Amino acid sequence: MRILTWNCNLNLRKKYELIEAFSADLMIIQECEKLPADYFPNSSYFWTGVNENKGIGVIIRRGAGQVSQLHDPNLIYFLPVETDDLRVLALWAFNHRAKRFGDDAVGKVPIAIDHYREWLGESEMGVIGGDFNNSAIWDNRRKDNNFSDINSQLSALSFESSYHLHSGDAYGSETASTYYQTKDQQKKFHIDYIYTKGLQLKGLEVGGYDDWIEHSDHVPLVTTYA
Repeated sequence: MRILTWNCNLNLRKKYELIEAFSADLMIIQECEKLPADYFPNSSYFWTGVNENKGIGVIIRRGAGQVSQLHDPNLIYFLPVETDDLRVLALWAFNHRAKRFGDDAVGKVPIAIDHYREWLGESEMGVIGGDFNNSAIWDNRRKDNNFSDINSQLSALSFESSYHLHSGDAYGSETASTYYQTKDQQKKFHIDYIYTKGLQLKGLEVGGYDDWIEHSDHVPLVTTYA
């Protein structure tokens, strides 16, 4: 099984061939447009968002799935998708910026994890992935959205970060970056993650700056499991 997450920076339909080459079974895409469910060949496409040009999508290839009935649109850019044996919580964390969509809008990962906690726990295999817009380098004890707290919360649910399991890097000291602010190679951060439970990690790839910067300010993170 292969999983990919990528913030495509708009116009997924024009960029799909770039990621199709990875032959991922599950793709979590941020900043993508709303498209018909059968738009991509031999795949199912699920999407949620406020702006039809810029939301979050999940592509499942060669398999069936559906958006969970527990989906709460007020949890901005969190999309729960389920298959027969897998629960997927795709995310594009707006954090405090979600309030621009109204007083009831929530964009913080810890609140979304609490909301979907039981649903995630009902399956032996699960994936939580996407653009967290967060890193341990920004942790502050006065904040309610520290990344180290999110990681502990996920660990308590038996989810592990595939990148950190593979690399051995400490959180906040990642040697590979997934985001380049304003596409500047010097302004690099690791803010995209794939957490899983019940899957045996076999390999991992992080896209290179030179290969992807023309297409987005993020690079893909791709994981392979037994």
